[in-house]
Amino acid sequence: MEHSLQELMRNARAEENTFIYMLHEEARFDQSLFWRYVNSIMELTRLTADQPLNREAAGAVSFTYSKIMEYLQWHHSDSDVYEIEHFPYVYAHHIVSLLGKVVNGFYQGIVPDESCFDEDFPNPAFAGMVANEQPAILQLGYYKQETNVHALGFREEDGTYQIMLNEEEDRDLVDSKLSRREVEGIYLFHAPDASSAHQLFHEWVMSTYTPYRSALNRS
Repeated sequence: MEHSLQELMRNARAEENTFIYMLHEEARFDQSLFWRYVNSIMELTRLTADQPLNREAAGAVSFTYSKIMEYLQWHHSDSDVYEIEHFPYVYAHHIVSLLGKVVNGFYQGIVPDESCFDEDFPNPAFAGMVANEQPAILQLGYYKQETNVHALGFREEDGTYQIMLNEEEDRDLVDSKLSRREVEGIYLFHAPDASSAHQLFHEWVMSTYTPYRSALNRS
């Protein structure tokens, strides 16, 4: 219990090598530190479910949860330049939902069971390790600043991803002279893993003002 409480309090103080520190100081999503933070709350919940609520721990849970939500809001805001590196976009909804369940469970004295964890984004406390297996196909999207661009990532045998434009549902092609058939399936780049694919795709869209024409010129 003491170790879990220390981990929670270290996050509340944004000390080095904590999940909150990485979000605040490095603007980076560290998956292993994320699970350390989540599991510290779950362990405290399990050990104190039949005890009066610890005000110090409760304050730390509330504070850290609100800060995480604040950073995620900044990350998705069109008016803010804050961007979280290595953010696993494909699991964004799952992460927000999971955090809500863990925090609510702390106050109710209920520990979420294994069914709450996505098999592709597993909790190492249940899986024994952070899974190396990554999805065969990634759906990538950029929806900020009135830009709506889509791509697919296909996993190669070496675990890297080949990123291709996927605009069959986009009605606002940058260059109206290009047909949708010409745009679909254009190779963009390779990414070393799923998280990097999302980050690199966002960087590519932000740095390319006419992505379809530029992609064609590079092919």
